[in-house]
Parts: sequence; C-alpha cells; structure tokens
Amino acid sequence: MQNIFRAYDIRGLLDTEINKENVKKIGKAFGTFLKGSGTVVVSRDTRRNGIELKKSLVEGLTSTGVNVIDIGMQSTPVLNFYCKHANATAGAQITASHNPPEYSGVRFRKNDGVGFPEAIPEVKKLFFSENFITGNGNLKKIDSDIPQEEYIRYITEKIKIKKPLTVVIDPGNGATSEFAKRLFLDAGCNVVAINNEPNSEFSGRGPNPSKEKLIDLEQEVRINQADLGIAFDGDGDRVVIVDDKGKTLNADEIGYLIAEELLKENIGTIAINVECSDLIRKIIDDKGGELKYIRVGDAFLAKAVKENDAIFAMEASNHFLIPKYFPFDDGIMTGLFFTRMMSNKEMELSEIRKKIPANCKKKVKINCDDELKFKVIKNLKERFKKEHKIIEIDGMRINFKNSWVLIRASNTSPYIRITVEAETKKELQIKIEKFRNSVIEEIERLKK
Repeated sequence: MQNIFRAYDIRGLLDTEINKENVKKIGKAFGTFLKGSGTVVVSRDTRRNGIELKKSLVEGLTSTGVNVIDIGMQSTPVLNFYCKHANATAGAQITASHNPPEYSGVRFRKNDGVGFPEAIPEVKKLFFSENFITGNGNLKKIDSDIPQEEYIRYITEKIKIKKPLTVVIDPGNGATSEFAKRLFLDAGCNVVAINNEPNSEFSGRGPNPSKEKLIDLEQEVRINQADLGIAFDGDGDRVVIVDDKGKTLNADEIGYLIAEELLKENIGTIAINVECSDLIRKIIDDKGGELKYIRVGDAFLAKAVKENDAIFAMEASNHFLIPKYFPFDDGIMTGLFFTRMMSNKEMELSEIRKKIPANCKKKVKINCDDELKFKVIKNLKERFKKEHKIIEIDGMRINFKNSWVLIRASNTSPYIRITVEAETKKELQIKIEKFRNSVIEEIERLKK
C-alpha cells in the first residue's frame, strides 16, 4: 500500500489496492488535510468500479465536514476547469490516466485546477495513521452536461478556428468520448470520431495513445482526407497529433511547433522536462526565448509556469500547458489550439513537419519493482558521478558532446526509463545498450 502514493497522485491495482475501503480512507485523509472545511469537486473517468469508488471517495470527504460537488463522469481538464469556475477549495478525480484498465487511483487538484502534489505526503501520513477528523459535509450532484457546456463555451470563445478543418478525433473510449467531438463541432470543425463510446475496458485501443496504438486513427485520417487527427488518453490530459498523411507526431515535434507559434506572439520563457529533445532548446534559442528544465510530472508544469512566468510548458509524455488559456495542462484545449494554428496556415501539417530538424531519440523501459527502482537510481548516480557530470533535476541526465542520456524511475509504474538522443542511429544504439546493461546489472545485484 505504501507504493500507491506516487509523486503527484495515488495510483494502484483495482480491487487489491484501489478499492472502496481504501478510497474511502483516502477521502477521509484528504478531507482531514483540508481541515474539514471548504468544497471539493469530484468526478471520475470511465474505468471499472468508477461509480462505486467515487461514492466511497465522497463518503470519506463528507465524513470530515467537507462539502462535495459531484459532477459525474468527466475528463480531468473539465474537472480542472470546474474547480476554478465553481471557486471550489480543491478537486479530486477517480482515474489512472493512461495506465491500463486494471489500474485506478485518485488525483487531487487545487482550486485553480492545477495539480496538488504537495498534498500526497500529508494524505499518505493520515491514511496510515487514521487520525481523521469528523464532521458532516453536504453533497450536491450536478448533471455532467453542465460543466461540459461551461467548458465548451469558455474555450470556443477563446480559440476561434479561422477556416473549417476536417479532424478525426480518437478518445480511446475514455473520458473525452462524445464530449471532444461536440467541442470540435461547436468550434466549427468537420469531425469524424472513432473509439467514441465510453467503456471501462477502453476496448478500441486502450487508454494510452502511444503511436503503435493509433493505427486506426492514422488510417481514418487518410481515408477521410482529413487535415489532422487528434487522440487523447484515458482522462484527457494528454494529446497526440496525427498529420494529414496519417503519420503520428511525437511530443517533441508537437512541442516544437507550439513553441514556435507562441514565440511569434511573445518572447518569453518555456519550461520543458528533462526528457524533452534538444530540438525544443534549439527553437527557443533561435527565437530568442529562455529555456527552463524541470522534473518529470504533469503537476510540475504549472509550478514551473508560475515560478518562471512561462508562456508554455511541456512534457515528453504529451502533456502541454499554455497558460494564456488555462493554468493547467489540458489535452483537449491543446488539441483545439493546434487545430486553430493549422487553420491559420496555408501549408499542410505534413509539409510543415519537414522543416523540423531530424533527431534520433528513443525511450526504453526496464521492469523494476517499485521497492527497488529508486535504490537503483541512487546507486547508479554514485557510480556515474565518478565518470560524468550529472544533472540531478529528476533521476540523472548525462550530457555528452552530441548526445544525452536520461535514466529515471517512473513515478507511476514499476519501471526504470532510459531516454537517449543522439545525432546518429549508431550512436543512439550504443548509448542505449551501454546504459540498459548498467541498469539491469544493478537491479540484479540488489535482488541478490
């Protein structure tokens, strides 16, 4: 149970770790953390047992004196928006984001909709101590269409599509199902939707919109001669873009084009996590902006924006934050912003992509028990410090002359991830093999 409390949310296996009893205790712990006062907006994604788990969370919260507004099944961006819109004290979402269907969890939000990672250690202490306060909070239920309509009205007033584009939407049977299509139609787009029925097993392609899962979306873009395709993860805070030729852009390409667009409007600071490509650094340098490296985790995007007055923040995991519109990362809004960006251009996206410099970048993951993964990183740091200068913002990043390597423990899954970028495929593979072997050797050593 210790391991369900991650760096910026609570996440674990359904039934054994995330069940009604534990979620009720999580609600009690969060309500106690809030001193039994204020109002918390609560919602869920489409995962199995979501209705029951939300009910348990509400029971836990109200038992401490906290009032709750239940907005039903929603994407995380809509929950974030409604926290701010309703002037709530905080928010809580039943979700495991992009994780497989057998996972679920709880994410906390501040009153402005941004992540609440600093709550996790305190909630964890209270969960295990069971030193909960008691009270009698009220529950108010709101039809799920109301927050969605408020969101649509707000965002379509902010982001205007110059010319109608044909967009293929793929919600992956997650929390943006049906809703995202409605938003893009209201924004003036011609919309085709696939995997658009919400279900607990994410039966179309799963909750993680990785490139290998987007074959159907790529095909639909080509069949419909669409201008672009847009895919969301299970709870809608991540977005992936497919060009008009049915080719999926990676996060660095999306970030490169958004950064370029925003720097045309306003020269400022852009925050990127340590996994992001040097391509982003180069476009920032070219346009006269400033670069700030940050640790991995969507909750840290908003913190970096506030601390650096940044105009844009991004993660290599397809989280993007454009504070001009919202103070939190929002895959739905980013998808609409990207669509507007394309509606203002004469060239097709596939042609625009050609100007982005080529790079060789690859991420690999190595299975490693949650109990071991941080020990592995700590030990490798001590070893590699003797040979290299290490950036320790998150895990360890080693910069070489024409390449870099990042080794870090996943905050949400039992993995150690290695990210490598190099000028050539040969150098890329050499670096991957060298550092993968080092990680595996250390894991095996600690298991003995």
